[in-house]
Amino acid sequence: MFKNYFTTALRNIRKYKTFSSINILGLALGIAASSLILLWVEDELSYDKYHNNLDNLYKIVLNVEGEWWGSSNWALSPILKQQYPEVERATRYADRTRLLEYRENRFYESGAFVDEDFLEMFSYQFIEGNPETALSTINSIILTEETAIKYFASEDPMGKILTMNNETNFTVTGIIENVPSSSTFQFNFLAPVEIFGEERLNSWWVESTSYLLLKKNTQIENFTEKISGIVMKYDTRTQQNIEISLQPYKRLHLYSLSGTGPVLYVYIFSLIALLILLIACINYINLSTARARNRAKEIGMRKVVGAAKTNIIRQFLYESIILSFIALVIAVIMITFFLPAFNILSGKQLFLNITGNLSHIIGLIGIALFTGLISGSYPALILSSFKPVIVLKTSMSSGSGKSLFRKILVVSQFSAAIILIISTVIIYKQLNYIRNKDLGFNREHIVIIPLNEILSRNYESYKNEILQNPKIINVTTASNMPTGIGNINPVYWEGQTTENYKTINWAAVDYDYFDTFEMTIVDGRKFLREYSTDLQNYIINEEAVKLMGFESVIGKMFSIWENEGRIIGVVKNFHSNSLHSEIVPVVFTIDPNWSWSLSRIFVKITPDNISETLDYLKSVTAKFVPDYPFDYSFLDEHFDRQYRGDRQIGTIFKYFSIIAIFISCLGLIGLTVYMAEQKTKEIGIRRVFGASKSFIMMLLSKEFLTLIGIANIIAWPIAYIVIEKLLDSYAYKTGISIWIFISAGIFTLLLAFFTISLQIMKAARTNPVETLKYE
Repeated sequence: MFKNYFTTALRNIRKYKTFSSINILGLALGIAASSLILLWVEDELSYDKYHNNLDNLYKIVLNVEGEWWGSSNWALSPILKQQYPEVERATRYADRTRLLEYRENRFYESGAFVDEDFLEMFSYQFIEGNPETALSTINSIILTEETAIKYFASEDPMGKILTMNNETNFTVTGIIENVPSSSTFQFNFLAPVEIFGEERLNSWWVESTSYLLLKKNTQIENFTEKISGIVMKYDTRTQQNIEISLQPYKRLHLYSLSGTGPVLYVYIFSLIALLILLIACINYINLSTARARNRAKEIGMRKVVGAAKTNIIRQFLYESIILSFIALVIAVIMITFFLPAFNILSGKQLFLNITGNLSHIIGLIGIALFTGLISGSYPALILSSFKPVIVLKTSMSSGSGKSLFRKILVVSQFSAAIILIISTVIIYKQLNYIRNKDLGFNREHIVIIPLNEILSRNYESYKNEILQNPKIINVTTASNMPTGIGNINPVYWEGQTTENYKTINWAAVDYDYFDTFEMTIVDGRKFLREYSTDLQNYIINEEAVKLMGFESVIGKMFSIWENEGRIIGVVKNFHSNSLHSEIVPVVFTIDPNWSWSLSRIFVKITPDNISETLDYLKSVTAKFVPDYPFDYSFLDEHFDRQYRGDRQIGTIFKYFSIIAIFISCLGLIGLTVYMAEQKTKEIGIRRVFGASKSFIMMLLSKEFLTLIGIANIIAWPIAYIVIEKLLDSYAYKTGISIWIFISAGIFTLLLAFFTISLQIMKAARTNPVETLKYE
């Protein structure tokens, strides 16, 4: 029986080549596009799954008067381990960039300083070394395999000495496999956190992140309640309401502390994958039901010779499944071809393994079966219900009910495509808004150079020398980039006591900071060298003025911790973090007590001959710090990096919107070809009676254009809801103009008209003599 079904299916594919080709191409595109999206979703959901203790790992987070902090205190996790039996292991995690050197190999590497428990909590495969002792001494270091090859090539790295920041020697005690790309932690080396010193590690400064491994079956709610107030118990300096909580490690990647986070895109892209697949299925359903009368006599004859309704249903389901699997083969070829480009767009390293990965094989087969069953189920039920007496006696018509259903499906698939188009336009409009928004400072042509200890000691001499080059406009140093001021410290001001302090962001800077970034002082003045008291004074932004509640703050007492000074200026509000966040209060200081936090030099250069200027900076830097490689970046690169994920999401939306609209247009082509075939005699008669080609074209396209218009009416409110959800993560967002919806509607109408006009024109140009011979 199966052989008979298979033979009949292939015969019908050959017989109706045009419709079969349209169906196969549409299904192949649908399967390929949805599979690519699901590979992306699979990668997002696979983060950190390789850790054996994943279900019992938690990150410590702080809630400071309603605001969530991802960082925690140095001394917190050791105390929790000591005092609470529920805590099996604990580690601090301080990610830092350090210069590593072995012979002539010198590179800046991103690494992590951790407690010894780290290797017992998280699962990293050792190639060499003993995980139980690899971090047991203060000067031990573990390298990833890639890092070890970079420094030692074919040498055995075990026991070799690496120098960190030209001053501290570390012995290689372990080599681990490269950290997977689907890992929240990303590092090239691990070293003991004890290198920071006992005083710092026993402090309550909030400078690291901390993680706990809890014993199995620990009641998280009860345990969180027990430890909630421990910071206030031990940190005698704080009078704020600080509570600690636990965030499951397995939720770190997809869920943010203050909202849904990236998991929203997982839901959206999963829905897009389903929509694209359904759009392809709708094409099949429409073409199959439209061609119902072409198969009517075949069905009637089968029933006459004894075929039951279930036999007919099986026949059509087998046909759709066979078509689906043919489409699957083509889809796999498409995926293999387009996957490298998709990886570039998504910034991932996805791969499709159809030989060794059982989940990929099952997934593809499942998609093909799902597509085949969804595509074939409705046509099978409709066609199997034909009465043999009627279909063998009279000409079979599609029927108004079936025609209405086809119209609903056309409206549905174009509605989905229009929603994707509008969402894509809005995402790109938002990205353009971000790119061109006034941030409150100038980020263009600013070179960033890391400030190491040697350069820090000679900063003024270095600065004066590079300023001799006319292509260098200004030089400054700071603890943070203006695009990422995240340090938080307690402050209080005139009229408040130390017990009533607030916590706000701060940055240590030097005198030329505001000139370099072209920030506007709206009240008071900037820091000036001729005023020695400025070393104790402060400049705040307008948002901080609102927090203080004064009309004028100039001259008011202000203090970070016990460092009292006066407010001498107010800088215009600027975006000190990404536009996902609102502008927050910020205070600036040039107090030498904070000079340890200065980490970067910012050099404002002219736009002409940038490479020559960089060469000059390299030569001067080598003169002051010959043992350090010249490392630099541009501020606008860091700004763009903040929105790399947003751009990738927008690009993915764009290409899959194109695929969705293309598949929808394929269905229109098929329906137009069918309609032209059915109306051949009508077209001929109208031509005989003088109807013009343009009249016939408008007559035949009116129905489809009406359906596209209805699709727009349905899609617009849904698209608005989707857009509102997409833009929710931005504190500052672009406006949603009605013209975007109107433009999307006009675009789809024109595209649909162009798609069907070629087939209609072909039919309209046919000689009436030939058309009236039809049948």
